[in-house]
Amino acid sequence: RAPRPRARAVLWRAAMAGEDAAPEMPTPPKSQIVLMVVMMGWKYLDVDVGPGTPGLLYLRLFYGAGMVLTVCCFGALYLKISAMPVDPKTKVKVTIEEPMKPKRTEEITLPEHDMREWKKMLTQSAASMVLIPLMHYKWEYTIPLVIQGVSGPLMLLSHSLSQVHLFGQPAEGALARPWKPPPTPFDGLKKAFEEPEAAAAPAEQAAGDAGGDAKKGSSKKKK
Repeated sequence: RAPRPRARAVLWRAAMAGEDAAPEMPTPPKSQIVLMVVMMGWKYLDVDVGPGTPGLLYLRLFYGAGMVLTVCCFGALYLKISAMPVDPKTKVKVTIEEPMKPKRTEEITLPEHDMREWKKMLTQSAASMVLIPLMHYKWEYTIPLVIQGVSGPLMLLSHSLSQVHLFGQPAEGALARPWKPPPTPFDGLKKAFEEPEAAAAPAEQAAGDAGGDAKKGSSKKKK
């Protein structure tokens, strides 16, 4: 049955409020912008990287240099984190999300927090370091070499872990622990779906209350 005028008014106000407070898309990280510029330049130059060409050799050397830089950065980060003093009084709260398990929060020391971030980044980088050369060897793909040769070192050096330990930035403000993963374009879409649902819940409840009040009023009139 169609909602009553009061309920329709409540729903309309909630919809208008949701439109006014529409979430903004997150600004892409600088590493993604640089990668987009590199890919546009690569497409514009149209480098010949066919089998046996000098361009393919230079591309492989470029990718290898990027991976060597990435490995050296991981080694430097490991030494820096291992040398951190352990202060049991200084801890940070982290939220742990595991598949098929509820979220849980625990307090850990700063070295433990940084080492967890280091292991997480190492796992992601190691997977790409293994997968992309296999793709190039098996199917002769060259674009992944360009992408990973740029994005691998760039994303590692732009991470909060590198900013604090390699570039000496204070762990304050945007670099304060616990560190959050870098934003993605899908974060804005996720908020766009979640926030209207949260705004509509009170409106639906108010509409139900209005309908209940109307029913009570009509029953009293009948009596």
